[in-house]
Amino acid sequence: MRVYEASEPKELTELLPSEQVVLGALFHKHAGQPFSTMMTTSESAAEGLSGVEARSAFIRLRQKGWIRAVRKTWGESLYYIPVHLIPALTAAYAQRIRDNGLPERDMGRDGLELKMTQSNPIQVIQEAKPDIAVEIIHILAWIARENLTLTSKGTVHKRMLQRLSAMTHWCAEDFVGLNLQYEHPGVYPAHVAILLDMLLSLGLLHKDQEKIQVDAASLGYWLKQSWPFMHREIFKVCMGRYGISSPEVQHFRYRLILLGASQNTWFDIADVILQRNKNGETGDAGQSEYVRSWLNALAGWGYGEIGEDASGNLFYRWLVDPEALLHSEVQQAMDTGKEVFFVQPDFEIMVPPEVIPQFRWKLEYCAELISLDRMSIYRVTKEQIMNASRNGFTCDKVMEFLDCYAATRVPEHVRMAIQQWGSEWDRLKTQSDKNAANNQIIKSIDSFLNDKDDHVIEPGDSQASFYVQGREGLFHLGPDSFIYEQEQFIVEPSDLLPEYGSIPDMWHNDWRRYHMSTTRQITAKAIEWQTKLSLKKDQSVVYIIPEQIQGHDDWTLTGWVVPGTDERAIERCTISPMDWDKIRLIVPEQI
Repeated sequence: MRVYEASEPKELTELLPSEQVVLGALFHKHAGQPFSTMMTTSESAAEGLSGVEARSAFIRLRQKGWIRAVRKTWGESLYYIPVHLIPALTAAYAQRIRDNGLPERDMGRDGLELKMTQSNPIQVIQEAKPDIAVEIIHILAWIARENLTLTSKGTVHKRMLQRLSAMTHWCAEDFVGLNLQYEHPGVYPAHVAILLDMLLSLGLLHKDQEKIQVDAASLGYWLKQSWPFMHREIFKVCMGRYGISSPEVQHFRYRLILLGASQNTWFDIADVILQRNKNGETGDAGQSEYVRSWLNALAGWGYGEIGEDASGNLFYRWLVDPEALLHSEVQQAMDTGKEVFFVQPDFEIMVPPEVIPQFRWKLEYCAELISLDRMSIYRVTKEQIMNASRNGFTCDKVMEFLDCYAATRVPEHVRMAIQQWGSEWDRLKTQSDKNAANNQIIKSIDSFLNDKDDHVIEPGDSQASFYVQGREGLFHLGPDSFIYEQEQFIVEPSDLLPEYGSIPDMWHNDWRRYHMSTTRQITAKAIEWQTKLSLKKDQSVVYIIPEQIQGHDDWTLTGWVVPGTDERAIERCTISPMDWDKIRLIVPEQI
């Protein structure tokens, strides 16, 4: 039911400088999307690295787990940066992404926070919908009672879809502009398709040829988790399945979380979320529509709300701790004083947001949900009490539950009504039950909740996940790395220099003056191996990444001049052997 990701590699700051540069360049270009080629000669030269230095760093990054590979069915390798590393890389390379790819050696975040606007009034233009985790529990309780039968075409019956659409606070307009592609778009409105796909992806629903029903074991575990855990797991699904997968927008989505302001604080979207071009200007008209669409979706899921200042600038504020959506925090026991609700004389139950998921689930079976807000309202009804009794949650158990967790004494006339409705069920329970299978599912879920074994995921269990990439839902996600076989073989950096032992040691040990033909041989070998040359004239030393030799006897060399071994290339030039006195072939120390 749950899967575990591999342990995190060593800290980013422990990587060698060349590894940091290569990782930053690949992350900037691809984000977490698959790629088949590493870096071109010009791309690595722009980073101050020769081809062999870049490839050697790439191999070491694979060995350390920062880059993984899969092998396609026809043998081609596909590389990717694991998604669980993206938050750390987003913070580390924030300035690089913003500055259109310029290398960033500083691994800190100083100066990257968004400017807060305290004096400038912000008008809310898109409010957040109710808490998504609470709404999901409400919908799962209904599905557990009803099941979703399928037509001969494998779609949910229209009547059930209408009920689902009416139950959720989402609407199709919340997700316009996300370019969603899913099965049967003519049958499922976008918000209903997302709802079903999300619950299938989390393993909370199971689909067969006849119906979609609750997975009792998964839901039992789910209800024992905390609200922050649920928000985080749901957010994984949203990030992984309902957004365009280009590197640019993937960068945007993670930067919105990690570089924005903290919970309940407005920040200007344009400050660091959008990339700067080479002229230092912010904004990308091609992405602006998607940016607004994604913010609308986040508001629809209840994660935040959208605002606007007097100048029409777009603002956003998180209503949850944004970093908690990506990182597991220490699980702390709730204050039992907050695990209470309030039973009113008019049969309504006032439920604060702190009430834990298990209690929400029990309330779904003995009361009808009237409104879902910061303070939710349920109402005890005869129909719900009789349904609860049918599922084994008898009136005595209902009263025990209410007496235990109601902040004040349950009004006497409410108590008497519950007992009376329970007695009516006792007289009817000998009749045939058409929903016996559904009742068994509900009883199985309750058995998990009553189990004394602690199924809450602990801090040491922080990699545990309900969301499994590739689990079948309704959405077409296209080819992804998880569908291919992981490639375990990694070449050694020493394999990058074939016939290394056949060249004279003096070529790479010392600066020397050579005959013109030998100088050409050394230069040709540097081009073959894609490594650097060190050139010396008098006391001046420069490094060059050679690209090609032109001519024969009176030949020239074209390449990129690098001021030092760990610096960026600053110019492309063509030079003659007459421009230097001595030459040395540079072999990276790591090789």
